[in-house]
Amino acid sequence: MNYLSPDKLITETIGEELEHLSENQLIDLITKYKNGNNVENLLKEFNINVRSTMLVRSFPLVRVGKCPNCPADLGCSIANKTSKELLNQRKEECWNCGHKSYISNCQCSTCLFDKEQERIQAETNMQAELKRKKEAINREFCIENYNKVDEHSLTLKEKISICTILRCCLSEDGKYIKPIKTSIEPVTSHQDLTTQMIKHLIAREILIPSVESDINAFVFDETNILSSYYTYEVKYILNIQPTDKFSLLIERLLYLAIDIDQGVEVLLSIWKDLAFYEVLSYFLYQMNDVGYQPNIGEVTKSTFIKLLENFSVGQVFNIVLRAVSNSTRAYQSGEYTKKHAMNMVVASCRNQGEKAIAENWDLKAYNRIKQLPESELSKLLFTAILKKPYMAFNMAPTFDNLLNLNAK
Repeated sequence: MNYLSPDKLITETIGEELEHLSENQLIDLITKYKNGNNVENLLKEFNINVRSTMLVRSFPLVRVGKCPNCPADLGCSIANKTSKELLNQRKEECWNCGHKSYISNCQCSTCLFDKEQERIQAETNMQAELKRKKEAINREFCIENYNKVDEHSLTLKEKISICTILRCCLSEDGKYIKPIKTSIEPVTSHQDLTTQMIKHLIAREILIPSVESDINAFVFDETNILSSYYTYEVKYILNIQPTDKFSLLIERLLYLAIDIDQGVEVLLSIWKDLAFYEVLSYFLYQMNDVGYQPNIGEVTKSTFIKLLENFSVGQVFNIVLRAVSNSTRAYQSGEYTKKHAMNMVVASCRNQGEKAIAENWDLKAYNRIKQLPESELSKLLFTAILKKPYMAFNMAPTFDNLLNLNAK
């Protein structure tokens, strides 16, 4: 046991059961206690009225340093007699203010005050940073900085894109477009197509990110300079100069009046895009469902585009599911490796399509699956514009079929 001198005792912390003892007696008592003397005998020898198990708690703290928060000293308690150490070394505490240096969340008044000051300073810094970021957003995206796009300059494809987005995300008061990610319905048949649509409208300055967007939708570099924003997370302002009232513009864009005969090329282009991405989404879903992780390259894209020249989306669904099922069986039988079986799928789709044409198959069209519901763009094109809500899914997206849809 380390030597203990009377001047090391913090007498203010002595238990009342030991107050009748002198400093030298205390040293003698503690020494005998740590040397393993019988506690009951010590209680009798020093005339102490306390339970034997509580004696160690009545010992004074031993001075080990200065408190950083007040003029008093830090002290350690005497360790239990079974310990080889004199003190509970890692438990220094101030007998005056209660500061405990061995814990990170000390609850003494000074530490609580310091933590509150840190919190206030952090809040002040955060508010200042937030203010700087908002100012940067306002400088970059203040709507007054942009020339309004004349309503008459909008192309048919742009109007259809705007209509789709408005139907999905227009705020109830019509003043802004909610973040695209909040849309309950899929905007288009695939995120890539949705992104293409939005980025075109942004490039044309038809859509401007709103300064009222959540600040976390904007990206700042390490020096807090605004660098970009998340396309699907910002709100947008519709930056169009209407021919009359803005409310009437919104109505015209929500309920498009289209001359189908004049816009047939544009409508066909949109139909082809929708069909391709519907097939791609279905292909990815079925592949992922069996544990495949395909890379979508030019071969896959050109295969589906070629199939859609002769088959409807529903028929291509049939081809895809058949190809995936055959591939899975080949892999499970051990005939092919998983990678080889996965790579067979696109080739199988191509071969099935060519054989179906050559042999004049009566190829059944499969329905949509609940995991891939019809998109808002599809509903707009086939239900609102062409007035044929179900027929297009079962027809190849060709010029002749579009004319037939319009004629029926």
